[in-house]
This record gives sequence, structure tokens and C-alpha cells, in this order.
Amino acid sequence: MRKEKGQDIIEYALMLAMVVGIGFGIYSYGGQGIVNSISNVFNNAGSLLDSASVPAASSPEDIMKRLGDGRYQKLADMLQGKPDYGTATDISWDSAAGRELARKLNIQMKDGDGWYARIISDGRLVVSYYSADLNDGMTISQRQSDYTSGQYKTPVYQYKTPVKIYEVIYTGVGAGTFYYGENGDGKGVAGHIEPSPDSEPSHDDSSGMTIYPGAY
Repeated sequence: MRKEKGQDIIEYALMLAMVVGIGFGIYSYGGQGIVNSISNVFNNAGSLLDSASVPAASSPEDIMKRLGDGRYQKLADMLQGKPDYGTATDISWDSAAGRELARKLNIQMKDGDGWYARIISDGRLVVSYYSADLNDGMTISQRQSDYTSGQYKTPVYQYKTPVKIYEVIYTGVGAGTFYYGENGDGKGVAGHIEPSPDSEPSHDDSSGMTIYPGAY
């Protein structure tokens, strides 16, 4: 039995030496790309675990609350800090930052909807949510397409499209006031859509549109 145990140890040692040798060879002889790929796999797995640890937010209310948690419970770095006085940090659902934020916070928005977050210099966070269900089934993509085609333009200025939205305003310390409609009837409040400062693909007349509170 002692002889067999000694053989097992030798075999394990030889296998370990082979694995280390192969790994060193890959790294030393032009295998850096493979090493980077392996590293990326583990990094991506870590990102998936991060989002899996946060329950999915899919309803308008849950999504607006999740964005608030992202700032005030420090779940998302890009929602931290305060902009310079008189300025704001804007993130829309259709931007690269918005997609990354949705992944980080596990936001699973309904197709046809859209959200917009604005951090104000006094520390407040304003979240607006466009729901196709509130707007006779018209999706946010249809709104963008209509704008691009010129339906909402005039020769003088770009027309701001009135819509119904949900909205929440968070104070600098995180208390939120939600607006779902008159007396909370769920029918939405006045909002409008206009070109976004961070939408894609561009910032000219064909740029995306985003959601703002108020009719104007």
C-alpha cells in the first residue's frame, strides 16, 4: 500500500509539472492572446455573477427604484458623484452607458419602452420612464423613427413630442417621490421626447430621442 501511495504522488507531481510546462510554453511563445482570452472569460463570468446577484427589475416601478438604488446604495459607479454647478449627467437607455448600467443593475425592460436618468448638480436624481402601454402601444423606437423621418420637425426648431410618462425625483439623500398620474391613477404624467445628449448614432438631426419630464 505504501508503494502504491508513493506511485500516486509521483504521478500527480509529473502531471502538475506537465500542466505548468504547457502553460509556460503558451505564455512564452506568442500565446499572450490565448492568455488574454482566458482572462476575459473569467472577467465576463464575474460580471454575469454580479448581475445575477441582483434580482431582475422589469416593471416600470421596479426599474425606476433600481436606478435610484444604483445611485444611493452605490450599486453603480457611473451614477455616483455630482456634476459641476449648472450642469447635469444624462444617461439614456439607448446609449452605451445606459446598456452597461442596465446590465450592471439587471434591468430587463419591456420591448418598446425606454428610460432616462439625469443626475443634477445638487445631488438629485430624476428618472423618466416611457411606457408603450401608456402611449397607445407606440414604442419608443417608433417615436425615434418618426422624428428621424421629419414628422416632428419644423423649419425653425425641432418639435418636442408630448407623451405620457412615469417619473420619480430622488432627493440628494435618496428619498424618492413617484409620479404615476393624477392621484396615482397609473395613467402617467406629462412628458416629452426630444434629441438626447448621449443617444446614438449621432448628435445631429438624425440622433436618438430621449425622455424628459413636463410637456415642454
